[in-house]
Amino acid sequence: METEIIFEPDLKDLKAPGSILIEGLPGVGLVAKGAVAYLLESLGGRRICRFYSPYFPTAGYVRDGRLIPCFADLYYVEEPKPLLLLYGNSQPSSYYGQHEFCDKVLKVCLGIGANFILTLGGYGKEDVSEKRKVYVSSTRLETIRSALKRIDAEVYDGQIIGAAGLLITLAGDQGIDNLSLLVEAGRTTPDFYSVRRALESVNKLLDLGLEIGDIYSISRTYVNVVQRLES
Repeated sequence: METEIIFEPDLKDLKAPGSILIEGLPGVGLVAKGAVAYLLESLGGRRICRFYSPYFPTAGYVRDGRLIPCFADLYYVEEPKPLLLLYGNSQPSSYYGQHEFCDKVLKVCLGIGANFILTLGGYGKEDVSEKRKVYVSSTRLETIRSALKRIDAEVYDGQIIGAAGLLITLAGDQGIDNLSLLVEAGRTTPDFYSVRRALESVNKLLDLGLEIGDIYSISRTYVNVVQRLES
């Protein structure tokens, strides 16, 4: 069984050399998903394709009586710089499924022209700082050093579960530059304080020039995006 990829007819042959993949799948505190939802709302984007993995969880989401399938979508943003935004409501629930799914995602993105893989995630802790610390990791030491010069962060030491860790690992194996940003996240899901911290870091790291709203505007944006893309 393999992940099915359904392309939008007019974007199947899209080429965007030098584009950056930003992963935004659900995880601890919904940090990645919340941040990418905000980027989609702020920057727009056209859906390139949808990934259906047979290894997504068997549980279905129901909203207003309607079943919402598990999915992950890849969007293309042209300005202020070429971005590939991976947004979805699920991750594969098995070790093999994660590898198969992430391999498919990476192949599509590299085929489009991505040369940098940026993953986001929450670092669950009992006691989180008010500021929400950011931790960086990569398969390349020089990329970590460069990131630390641009954003307020610390080097991460530990495990990264799911696509956030696997995508940068697979990218590194293929010689593609990569970075993971993990943000402290509390028990609240979504943790919009952590989402905001992730957005601030991505904005500064990539020079996107965005005005990041307060946590209330971020939370409203998240609800709007979920209703629009998952209904």
